[in-house]
Amino acid sequence: MKVAIIGAGAAGLMCACRLPEFFSVTVFERNDAAGKKLLMTGNGRCNVTNLREPDDFLENVPRNSEFLSHAVNVFSPKDMVGFLGTLGIKTHVEDNMRVFPDVGGAAGIRNAMQKFAQSRGVDFKFHTVITTISKTDIGFVVNDKQFDAVIIATGGLSYSEGVNGYTLAKSLGHTITSTRPGMCGIVLKNPIKAQGASVRATIQIGDSAPLTGDILFTDYGISGPTVFKAVSRFHGDKISGQSLQINFAPDLTHTPATTGKNPFYTIRKFVPKSIANWLVQNGGATALTQSRLLIKDFRGIDGAIVTRGGVDVSQIENKTMESRLVKNLFFIGEVIDIDALSGGFNLQCAFSTAVACSTYLSTLA
Repeated sequence: MKVAIIGAGAAGLMCACRLPEFFSVTVFERNDAAGKKLLMTGNGRCNVTNLREPDDFLENVPRNSEFLSHAVNVFSPKDMVGFLGTLGIKTHVEDNMRVFPDVGGAAGIRNAMQKFAQSRGVDFKFHTVITTISKTDIGFVVNDKQFDAVIIATGGLSYSEGVNGYTLAKSLGHTITSTRPGMCGIVLKNPIKAQGASVRATIQIGDSAPLTGDILFTDYGISGPTVFKAVSRFHGDKISGQSLQINFAPDLTHTPATTGKNPFYTIRKFVPKSIANWLVQNGGATALTQSRLLIKDFRGIDGAIVTRGGVDVSQIENKTMESRLVKNLFFIGEVIDIDALSGGFNLQCAFSTAVACSTYLSTLA
């Protein structure tokens, strides 16, 4: 069976590792090496998965978690740790159940997976952009080569170059749900001039649920893990015009009393000087717990960690990742309309969907 995998990211690499050795597998990658985005995870340390039990794991997938349920239960975070062990990669668990390799980081995982796939006969074609996939009576023509099955594992829009998987999916009759950045910063209409300052605060986008944690002030607005989580949990496709509410003292039960004419010294006890100056000019002690700013937009898709939206899950079989519209066409990883919170969840989603796909294909041999 001749199988084409389009994309050598986390999902594509896993699928290449798991397909039977007697398959003829070719991985097409537009970049000069595999795992370009994988190398960026955890600042290169690679938060490879999150060791939560499947039900708890799925609570951290705000988009189409029910679609992922089968795949995550069949190939769980524990299974991923076990697989890495077979490659000689030892791991450890850090805060919030995040799993990291002991040594080697993201590059070590990428190299081990690629080497394992190549040892099983997988052929990697780098610097290759797939512009067309055509369905024929006997299979597919990918650019100008014939294959029996095609797996689209191109990822989302972030860090993308050339023709993306959404274009290929649409050319084969699939619907792409509205795409927007996920796990990204928020651009404010009038950013607070406190670039580099980090505080623990409670933030709320519009009428979304409030979240408490660390936020980082940037030249364009705010960023950081809590902001990424808030963006992922925001259900709308457009964030422009929404209000951002910030409580800079989330542990206070009431607005602090100020002494004298200048509230600065009271406010300064809770926030860095740059933010204290802004608060004094924008409501004083009341603003400490009840600041409200206008959101301009999401931070650009090019810098987003994940993409929200993708191939409509109603057109994909969740147990096999096969298209319901085109036989022997599969979608795995971020190209599907799924996204999760930070903490190793998105990579595990890529690995689990890849294993679901490869396991089913193995039954067709």
